[in-house]
Amino acid sequence: MRKLEEQGYEVCLPMLTRWEKTRGGWTKQQQVMFPRYGFVRCGRAEQSISPIRSTPGVTGLVTFGTLPATLDEALLEAIRVLAAQQARSVEERGCPFREGDTVDITLGPLKGMSGIVSRVADERVTVLLSLLGREKPVAIPAAHLALT
Repeated sequence: MRKLEEQGYEVCLPMLTRWEKTRGGWTKQQQVMFPRYGFVRCGRAEQSISPIRSTPGVTGLVTFGTLPATLDEALLEAIRVLAAQQARSVEERGCPFREGDTVDITLGPLKGMSGIVSRVADERVTVLLSLLGREKPVAIPAAHLALT
């Protein structure tokens, strides 16, 4: 994408932010919203799209016959807004869990059990577990949980 920008094209590569479980716990990772696709617009009215095809990393243009596919500016702006809202939503949360989520315990003495998140704190998540026929709230490190 950088090579296209250097050639004077306007480039948009919408990204999504998601939670990913690692050895050290949960981390935020970015991924491309539309894998293998980006949006390009000529920076000047007289600029040709021909150099795009020979830019390193570009495998081709989406076309309908011989005409390049176009996207309405309003739709592209809606995609940008959606990506920004999604990123803000992830940033506002300190971990990937929300109240009401069903989770599996993947580490520790309760490994293999499932429960429902009742409260989320910085380091620990309170999960309602069915123990001895009763619902019991248990605080569990977020790194020990996985969404089901």
